[in-house]
Amino acid sequence: MRKNRIKKATGVMCLLMSAMLSCTPAMAYTGESWYNTDIDGAVTEETPEARAQDDFNLFANREYIMQLEIPEGMAGTGSFTGVSQITNQMCLDAVKDDTVGGSDAELVRQYYAMQMDWDTRNSQGIEPAMPYLNKLRAIDSLEDMTAWFADRSLGGFTAYDDIRGNWGKTGCLFSYCVRASSDDPGVRVLKLAPIRLSLNSIDEYKELSENGKILKARRTARWTALLEHLGFSEDEAAQMIENTFALEGMLAAIQTDTKELDNPSDLSIYWNPADMAGLEEMCGAFPVREILTGWGMDQVNQYNVSDPAYMKALADIYTEENLEILRDWLTVRTADQWVYYLDQATRDDVRNAENNVMGIQGVESDETTAMVSIRDDMLIPLDNLYITKYCTPELRSKIREIIDMVLTEYHSMLEEEDWLSETMRSRAVEKLDNIVIHDVYPETIDTWDDFEFEEGCSLLEACRAARQYGQDQVLSTVNLPVDRSYWDRTVMPVSTANASYNPMDNSINIMGGMLNGVIYQDDYSYEEVLGIVGMIIGHEISHAFDPLGSQYDKDGGLAPWWTDEDRAAFDERTQKLIDYYDNLELFDGITYDGSRVQGEAVADMGGLKCLLRIVDRMEGFDYNRFFEAFAKLWAVRYVKSVEINIAKADVHPLGYLRTNVTVMQFDKFQEVYDVKEGDGMYLAPEDRICIW
Repeated sequence: MRKNRIKKATGVMCLLMSAMLSCTPAMAYTGESWYNTDIDGAVTEETPEARAQDDFNLFANREYIMQLEIPEGMAGTGSFTGVSQITNQMCLDAVKDDTVGGSDAELVRQYYAMQMDWDTRNSQGIEPAMPYLNKLRAIDSLEDMTAWFADRSLGGFTAYDDIRGNWGKTGCLFSYCVRASSDDPGVRVLKLAPIRLSLNSIDEYKELSENGKILKARRTARWTALLEHLGFSEDEAAQMIENTFALEGMLAAIQTDTKELDNPSDLSIYWNPADMAGLEEMCGAFPVREILTGWGMDQVNQYNVSDPAYMKALADIYTEENLEILRDWLTVRTADQWVYYLDQATRDDVRNAENNVMGIQGVESDETTAMVSIRDDMLIPLDNLYITKYCTPELRSKIREIIDMVLTEYHSMLEEEDWLSETMRSRAVEKLDNIVIHDVYPETIDTWDDFEFEEGCSLLEACRAARQYGQDQVLSTVNLPVDRSYWDRTVMPVSTANASYNPMDNSINIMGGMLNGVIYQDDYSYEEVLGIVGMIIGHEISHAFDPLGSQYDKDGGLAPWWTDEDRAAFDERTQKLIDYYDNLELFDGITYDGSRVQGEAVADMGGLKCLLRIVDRMEGFDYNRFFEAFAKLWAVRYVKSVEINIAKADVHPLGYLRTNVTVMQFDKFQEVYDVKEGDGMYLAPEDRICIW
């Protein structure tokens, strides 16, 4: 009976969404047409082959993309997504390998066993959630709600993302996390920020875009299925969901647009230090002191309020008049985190409802979902297990050799940059020379030696306890000095298939989990290693000098270190890039916002320029293999709903554009593939947009 209600609730939405999620091949136009190979079903045996001179991405990746298979229950594969899937399997293999010892390994295995114990989970049903659900529904005053928010033991259930989508930032109507001070990078402060909304962009709460319709339908389907399993009627669930979106509409009206946050032109507007007295004055009737006191965060040396207008306006929303929609929002957002910790029927119905809307086929295995939960809840112990089994000094030595080579070449690039003044060249080189390198894995690792699960606790209670412990570990560092050499794995875990540049400590972070799958294999040629791993390293270093990273100095301080003339020249070059992406027509009438993707596009171009300078001095170098490896790095296959979301919300350009737009900026590519005016990959020298 319950399943029939869920089908009824989601069936209309699935029909409504079917036109938007069709897998019709899509084109982007810039001179000649390029084929969007990213969308699942777009590349088949019937897809015409392309010349490298016309559509290099299709030329290089056609056969490879046809071989890619999206795993059951997943929305895509290839590139970093595919490597992440491999890394998760490696983590699972490590969990099952009893030869990998240590207290953290045993802790992870215990949690994994609880995840896989369906007999116990199904016998308990939704009962583990009921004490928390009853407490939520019993809230009948703002004092009760404030008590919930201020209860540190409930932190594992109030870990809402911050506005930029980072997980684990504990809070309520605001998020908070520990970050380095922008005034003094050697000092830690507590950052307060708006929370991320369910539809991501505040613009979606004014008028839904096609992407917003997909997201809203997805959230509605998920929450409907969950709330009905938790005992709410269809009408009650519908009202609670309506109230959730209504409350988020109020929050959207007072938030700074995420578009500006993605690539802010002036980061100093997000640095607003305050003490507790100043914070209380700013928040007025909103009980910020009570909440932070409950978390033991009332004795912080300094707070940073990223969006003061948001914090000031919370008092107008946090009123008795809005208590019902506040309670419904809190119930829905909190219960949303329970989906994978209750019984199988709840998990499956919620997942199927969501997948139906998104056009995702099949379901993930129980082992896969268990590993995702472990990564969310016990990241450091899982990371330690991965390091012990897979990360070797030999691998780190190989990667460090490439890092050193790229840093040396970037040094020469900056010294030769003719559009920079002599003063700025010197400062840029100084920043480069002060970059901290975190390569593959840290020398010393933190452990969870003093954590244990309460005997006989439910999986949901184990989840709450593990999340709370991890958050306590982070919050305990708030007044401690910053050690720039410290590898903060709560932000950059080794077992993640990723690499990053952190402007707040001027570090590049090449995680061991990235060095798998399409990104790195022991049998790769040197050309392939440089075309992929070398390119990624160059990309991350380039972020130190992209529109965002360039606002931080050599120590990670938010300080003006550019001359006015050099900044104006830099902005002129980046504007050319923004204009180029603004004029790209993607698919289904979707266009780009060039300002959103400029940082990643700058890093792609800077990284490739650096690598091409390096290999230009190598005799007998196989450029074809190098460029085709670079193209393979960005080859993906996503369900169309995901591709739409990337096009409208992600700071990274679409995969096929990361290949074509980047390579066409360089003489060497034009030369190797004999590209001539009139070809689809031709770009006149005066129109090229490489920043560095």
